Amino acid sequence: MTERFVRGLARAKWIVLIAWLAITVAAMFGLPDLQAIVRNTEQKFISSDAESSVAKKMMEQINPASITKSSAIVVYSRASGLTKEDQDWLRNKASELTALSGKEGFQSVQSAYDTPELASKFRSGDGTTEMLLVGFEWPENDIITQEAVDKLSEKVQGAPAGSQVSLTGSAPISKDFQKSSEEGLKKTELLTVGLVLIILLIVFRSPVAPFIPLMTIGISLVITRGLVALATDYGMPVSSFTESFLIAVLFGAGTDYCILLIQRFREELSHDGDKVEAMIRTMRTVGKTVAYSASTVFVAFFLIGFAQFGLYQSAVGVSIGVAVTLLAGLTLTPALLMIFGGATFWPSKVISGQGHGESKLWTAMASLAARRPVAVLLVTVILLAPVTLLFEGKRSFDDIAEIDSGHSSVQGFRQVEQAFGSGEVFPVSIALGSSTSMRTPEALAALEAASESLSRLAGVQEVRSAIRPLGEQLADLAVPNQLDQASDALGEMKNGVDKIAAGLTSASGSIESGQDDIDKLTNGLRTMASQTTKAKTGLDQIYNGLKDTAKGTDQVAGGLSQSAILAESMSADLQKLLQAHPELVEDANIQALLGKQQGLSGGLKDLTKGTAALQQGFKKLNPGVAEAAGGLEQLAAGQKQAADGTAKLKGGLDTLTGGLNDGAKGLADISLGLAQVKDAQTMIGNSQIPGWNLPQEALDRPELQQALDYYMSEDGKTTKFDVILSVNPYSAEAMGTVDNLRNALNQSLAKSPISEPQIRLSGTTAQIEELKAISQNDFTRTGTFVLIGIFIVLMILLRSFLAPLYVLLSLGFNYFVTMGIVEFIFVRLLGETGLSWSASFFIFLIIVALGVDYSIFLMARFKEEYRPRGIAYAMTRAMSTTGGVIISAAVIMGGTFAALMLSGVNTLLQIGAGIVIGLVLYSTVFMGLVVPALANLVGEANWWPFNKRDRTAAPLSSSNQLNPPSVHTD
Repeated sequence: MTERFVRGLARAKWIVLIAWLAITVAAMFGLPDLQAIVRNTEQKFISSDAESSVAKKMMEQINPASITKSSAIVVYSRASGLTKEDQDWLRNKASELTALSGKEGFQSVQSAYDTPELASKFRSGDGTTEMLLVGFEWPENDIITQEAVDKLSEKVQGAPAGSQVSLTGSAPISKDFQKSSEEGLKKTELLTVGLVLIILLIVFRSPVAPFIPLMTIGISLVITRGLVALATDYGMPVSSFTESFLIAVLFGAGTDYCILLIQRFREELSHDGDKVEAMIRTMRTVGKTVAYSASTVFVAFFLIGFAQFGLYQSAVGVSIGVAVTLLAGLTLTPALLMIFGGATFWPSKVISGQGHGESKLWTAMASLAARRPVAVLLVTVILLAPVTLLFEGKRSFDDIAEIDSGHSSVQGFRQVEQAFGSGEVFPVSIALGSSTSMRTPEALAALEAASESLSRLAGVQEVRSAIRPLGEQLADLAVPNQLDQASDALGEMKNGVDKIAAGLTSASGSIESGQDDIDKLTNGLRTMASQTTKAKTGLDQIYNGLKDTAKGTDQVAGGLSQSAILAESMSADLQKLLQAHPELVEDANIQALLGKQQGLSGGLKDLTKGTAALQQGFKKLNPGVAEAAGGLEQLAAGQKQAADGTAKLKGGLDTLTGGLNDGAKGLADISLGLAQVKDAQTMIGNSQIPGWNLPQEALDRPELQQALDYYMSEDGKTTKFDVILSVNPYSAEAMGTVDNLRNALNQSLAKSPISEPQIRLSGTTAQIEELKAISQNDFTRTGTFVLIGIFIVLMILLRSFLAPLYVLLSLGFNYFVTMGIVEFIFVRLLGETGLSWSASFFIFLIIVALGVDYSIFLMARFKEEYRPRGIAYAMTRAMSTTGGVIISAAVIMGGTFAALMLSGVNTLLQIGAGIVIGLVLYSTVFMGLVVPALANLVGEANWWPFNKRDRTAAPLSSSNQLNPPSVHTD
């Protein structure tokens, strides 16, 4: 079958070349751009049911209209302190940016100018730095957000001389990280191609031979990029690492496969010069080796797709690249070799009977491993085992360290860190849910107690919540402050009570001294009452006399009336007498009588008038005298009652005196109690026991309602806390704070009025803590899958159970030695807090997936050379013929990953360093000593349980013809 395939390939070699070129062109113009997709794809490394994801969904219920998917912070600073010109410039920029709200991806702007009460949160205490917070409508990786960041960058140009403006926050950091990754990728591509070309020129000593693997891998890479980009439409995850790994693995592994094919082709071509027959023999031997080698890499990266963690899953695209490279390596590379033939190795000539040379070094190591396998293993373990102890698993999650410090986002972050504190840019957000509304005084008091509990934790700078929106307890509602006010009032009350007590004591003494006067008053009132009674009796007598006098006056008036009538009659008679006797007019007696009579009539008239007036006076006087008599009677009765009252007053004053004395004593006790209350308040203040009281009228205040609307949903069932850390949010100390926050909140709310509290944490630090657990668990789970998958491939290839087992054990031991060295270099020597959190996983994956290729190269040749002459001969032969190939492959693979070290991305630097160290160790120490020693030690059991085979007929390879023929292992 192999022969038919190769002969058909020989006839259609030009068609194969043209077909691959056509597919490449179609991929370039017809398939999506992977880099653009990576740039605009949100890096969802956390699943939707993870705690931080649930927390974000809960917080979106608080105020959906104000939720921002990403943000940027404009950091304005001046070392000598901000000037009025600076603030005027910032105020104008805030107005300009506010006008963009709702347009071009901008959603909101917050500053010290639109919310003066929050000015302290936007201006640093030292007066050197001020921030503007800009919210965006879309996630940081969305193209609209990236364009908005660019527009924002343009808007903040032209700041006053001497000042510095930087952009930081989730969106600018993401953009700069992506920019760093793309710049690093370009460096990696150029360096990888350059290194591979130099290595190939050294290996083949020909300008033609390197062209074949470079063309094969270049075409494979272009097609793979398009296929991976297309696969994202069907859910395949990608990340900034996807392209980097594609380049490194395809150039590394692909070049190795090409070298193996080209070297074997040269070896076979040297026997008869027939390129078709040479290719048939090449494909029959190393063709299968290449297929199995690529299969292990394919299986390893394919199984990554079963990881639960998004970043790990993003490496699954490499499996597509390996499949494409394998297909190109088994079709395009042979086609090119048959097109060029012997010219492949120009200017060198392939001389008949001259294959590639055997390595004397590898032959010597094979001899040592065969003669002293136990000693080799013991010495290796004794020397390398201590190195594994250097690997403590310290990991760093600092995304800022991944970005070049010259980028604006890093400079802005460092400035905020210096001026405001490490946690200001990325606070920890805690979502709290309840089955009932928390917009009640009791629930808000519980939230205040929870806020106070959180604020007292180590590593916490301040806590902002619905009840402390500025990060500080509301002073008017704090019990200690209320106690201070109460203490002042109690002090004044105590002084008043002391004065009252003193007054009562004085009053009691005055009352006691005045009781004799009360006795005299009582006797006087009784005497007055007796005299008043006598006066009333006299008035009664006067009243009776007046009544008699009035009657006499009436009688006198009647007599006078009759006398007047008689006098009138006498006057009429005299007039008649004078008319009858005119002569009497001159009579003196008559004239005298007439004068008396007139006088009597006038007197009687006056007396009658006087008597009438006297009668009227008596009529008015008599009721007054009667009333006066009644009044004196009442006065006498009142005086008697007053006398009785004064007597009772004396008894009441006796009781009052005792009561005043008791009251003075009671007030003294009250004064002492007030002093004790004041002392207790002082003790509470000194002991800093939290306390809080929220009256209903305070709850209804507009400023408190505004804070509630910002931090709590309308139905009151969801609220949030923003915890500002005092340590770097990426640090181990910050991650240790996450569990403390959760525990403190649980304890605080355990017996609170908040019903069925649901606590979920989000934010950079909380996500890092979550990543730490998820990535570690996924590492163990996925790593196990990878090892099992590779074991199955090796078992099928080698038809052995023990050989794959010790090969994997050697790979595992090599991994821990490698990680010990890498951690020692970066943590202990270079002073980093830990290795990048994803570095250990990818170093493991690539060392195992690619390192096993070298085992396959060796063990496949070992199986091919296996003869009844013994294990030692087969292993020596395999090592002497493949040792140079393994070293060449390791150098090329190491070179491609060494290019990652110059990418400018810290994680890729560590991964590249780890893989270079691991491959160098494995291709020399483990492949040169450990694996051969194990193979010799195991002996015939290498093929257990498949060691029952027919050894009577074995096809010979050309290399076997150089030695006494024996049975082929197949």
